[in-house]
Amino acid sequence: MELKFDRFNPLGMAAAALPDEGGTALVWGVLPGERARVLPIRRQRENLLCRVEEILTASPDRIPAREAHYLSCSPWQVMKYPAQVQWKRQILQSLFPAIPLGRFVPADTVWGYRNKLEFNFTEEEGRLHLAFHERANRHRKLALPEGCRLGSEAMNAAALEVAGRLAARGTRADALKSLVVRGSAATGDVLIALYVTDESFSALDFPLERSAGQAIFYSDPLSPASVPTKVLARRGPQEFTERVAGLDLACPLEGFFQNHAEVFSCASDEIRRHAGPAGLLLELYSGVGSIGLALRDRAAEIVAIESNQASAAFAERNRRKMGAENYRPVWAQVESCAEQLLAETDVLVVDPPRSGLPSRLVAALGRTRPGRIIYLACNPVTQARDVALLGSGYRPIALAGFDFYPQTPHMESLVVLDRV
Repeated sequence: MELKFDRFNPLGMAAAALPDEGGTALVWGVLPGERARVLPIRRQRENLLCRVEEILTASPDRIPAREAHYLSCSPWQVMKYPAQVQWKRQILQSLFPAIPLGRFVPADTVWGYRNKLEFNFTEEEGRLHLAFHERANRHRKLALPEGCRLGSEAMNAAALEVAGRLAARGTRADALKSLVVRGSAATGDVLIALYVTDESFSALDFPLERSAGQAIFYSDPLSPASVPTKVLARRGPQEFTERVAGLDLACPLEGFFQNHAEVFSCASDEIRRHAGPAGLLLELYSGVGSIGLALRDRAAEIVAIESNQASAAFAERNRRKMGAENYRPVWAQVESCAEQLLAETDVLVVDPPRSGLPSRLVAALGRTRPGRIIYLACNPVTQARDVALLGSGYRPIALAGFDFYPQTPHMESLVVLDRV
């Protein structure tokens, strides 16, 4: 089909009306204002998901892609960066039409900014290569001969070294699940975690020059996620240090840390502006303390709940290093947070995964009604859903956006709500 695309949907896909059959055509790799030839792939409710075949009329905001695999990792890299920022502002405001958008912080570093890359593996002509899944076909993988430009040169060099060594060893792709590479912007250190699907996989029998620490994990092949089922080998440091908002924070190799440290520091400053003074500040999804420890002088007591045991342990380490006696990390499931604790909370800070807040937690918040909720999200769509579910019991007082993810449609959004 040949269609004229006039907007982005909230997920960042170009959208066009389907004149004959109704509904909307959605496609990656096309910009608003462009006419394109697209190939329908499948129906998804009222939407027709498509693959771009040819750009017939190009937008003045279009630029050449830097990577052949760009649709897999960063489908907006074909758009000038100022236009990316403008569209993110527009998408965010459309999701929260009743809240005027205040700050939107663009990134100064728009390439090589990620502190984590996760590669898959594929084979071409009998040789192993790093790979990403193709966006339009998750069963197909694209070889990455140079890695990915969203990561630093040091991270890509480490990943390519591992792939080259495994290929020389004769390792098959079906014995491997993924390779996770962590890189610290503060120190330049690189760590790698290799996830394998063969429990008898032997330790790496060669020295690695490009990474300070390495780990090999057996990961259940029935699970799509790269999570450790069993530790097979460890070598060298198993943690890295990142600097955010003036704090040096230690994080485990397998732990979560916010992407794009320089923009995260701006988000931390904005959270701080709304966070206190408070008696009890409760933080959910607290990680290694990257948000809560920056607020340690804004509340008499901070309780930080984190479901990942390693991250909670590192939060305690970071607390001790800073002497933050009023900060108490707790290893527990966020969904099981006691309603009495919620009811006693003056300020609640949440930073959930892309799926947003569990419905059980939203219902508990509706009953206990903490005084202020500061909600940082990596998915404004689910954040908007959760804010709507909280209903009239809260009044939004601030909306801000932060471009943690240049070259992609993703962003971090901050909503501040006060109890009515």
